[in-house]
Amino acid sequence: MNPFSFVFQQVLYRPLFNLLVLIYEYVPPYDFGISILLLTFLIRMALWPLNSKAIISQRETQIKAQKMQEKMKEIMRKYREDPMRQNQEIGRLWKENKFNPFSGFVPMAIQIIILIALYQVFRTIVQPEQFGFLYSFVPRPDVINPTLFGLIDLSKPSWVLAILTGISQYFYSKTSFLPQKKTKVKKRDPKKDQMQKMQKIMQEQMTYFMPLIITFISLGFPGALPLYWCFSNIIGIVQQKMIYKKYPEAR
Repeated sequence: MNPFSFVFQQVLYRPLFNLLVLIYEYVPPYDFGISILLLTFLIRMALWPLNSKAIISQRETQIKAQKMQEKMKEIMRKYREDPMRQNQEIGRLWKENKFNPFSGFVPMAIQIIILIALYQVFRTIVQPEQFGFLYSFVPRPDVINPTLFGLIDLSKPSWVLAILTGISQYFYSKTSFLPQKKTKVKKRDPKKDQMQKMQKIMQEQMTYFMPLIITFISLGFPGALPLYWCFSNIIGIVQQKMIYKKYPEAR
């Protein structure tokens, strides 16, 4: 086993595997789906401070970007014949305003890594041979019934959970974006209109296209994974709403 696989297994896969089994064995109603929801809640609570900082940073970045629009358009217009100078001036503008478009990358990367680890957990937890990964203090279950309320088999793809995940992703994406401010201008600027249209298209793609992608991807995974993702999105929406109250100008 290479060092990366060993670290991944010992730091992420095994702790999450054991925690899920503990919840399943000790927390009523001893339902695998409920256990996943509780595990999701614990993960989101552990990441709450980091995600809060990322959400605040992302919203500040969006507000700064909106405020810098006019200056950026002026730079692009002034140096349209000199792309290198244009990039330099935009970089200087970003630096002066402490603008970092990649401020939310680290929390997102952490969530993706956890998602990969959980996929491995959900895929293998029903295999008795995997119980060898249990810690000495974790009881070994006779069998794990991978269902939600005894109705949905979470070891197999579920179109219901896939659709719910897509819906939750839509509202999560919609909540994430800063509303575009409508400005009244005496004379229409074609370049300004074009930039606003491009921004609107990008925002619409993230709001409408991404949930469709998430839905189709979820159809190819065990239902446990979209169940986690859906509930994680719901908690994320609540967290965003709580934090955005501090930014009246963003409503």
